[in-house]
Amino acid sequence: MFLEPITLQLILPLLAILFAIYTYNKSKTKYDDLLHMVNCLINTIEAKSPVTYMHTERVCIYALKLGKALNLSKKDMLILKEAALLHDIGKLGIPDKILEKPDRLTDSEFEVIKNHPRKGYNIIKSIENLKPVAELVLCHHEKYDGSGYPNKLSGDAIPYLAKIITIADSFDVMTSRRPYKDPSSIEIAISELEKCKWTQFDGNMVDVFIKVLKTDKDIQNVMNRSFPSNID
Repeated sequence: MFLEPITLQLILPLLAILFAIYTYNKSKTKYDDLLHMVNCLINTIEAKSPVTYMHTERVCIYALKLGKALNLSKKDMLILKEAALLHDIGKLGIPDKILEKPDRLTDSEFEVIKNHPRKGYNIIKSIENLKPVAELVLCHHEKYDGSGYPNKLSGDAIPYLAKIITIADSFDVMTSRRPYKDPSSIEIAISELEKCKWTQFDGNMVDVFIKVLKTDKDIQNVMNRSFPSNID
């Protein structure tokens, strides 16, 4: 009996992930092996959804720019980079008909999408050296006022690095073209970030990020990015 195409779309990427995790756990804790593990996961995202992959790359760049402006340590910058690149890995478990839908999602479809942080957490939590990353993946849709998901965390209960990813993620959604909307300008996105201080976002982080957006000449190039590149 043959599997339905939608079932294969879900199973094949997850099999690739399981194989990568198995390989990493067999080789244990070398740093190079950890980087290989992360790259395997990222390549799996790219193979299923190039649009999602490019989104994650831009989010990573924005997050690292904010992290640098916040004077993060080298260790935290590495964790932030890995988490930003993997923050949407849970979407591998979301059916393509929802993930690639050209129109706005229905309420029931959005409820399915809201499962992706926990799916992502479950995918990578078993990798010992990625446990801090898994926690950030789980929390990247939490909101400062407690209205986010999946756990309705608020304020300082949200991991510091997750709050950075939330801002970077939201900025990219606002400034990217989607089938159902045109991209917003930097000016409009800044206005939205200002409106959402202390509700959706950590207000202090927003202030720092807005300063980055106004002074970093590379931001517009990142917004226009539509092809993969190496991220330093």
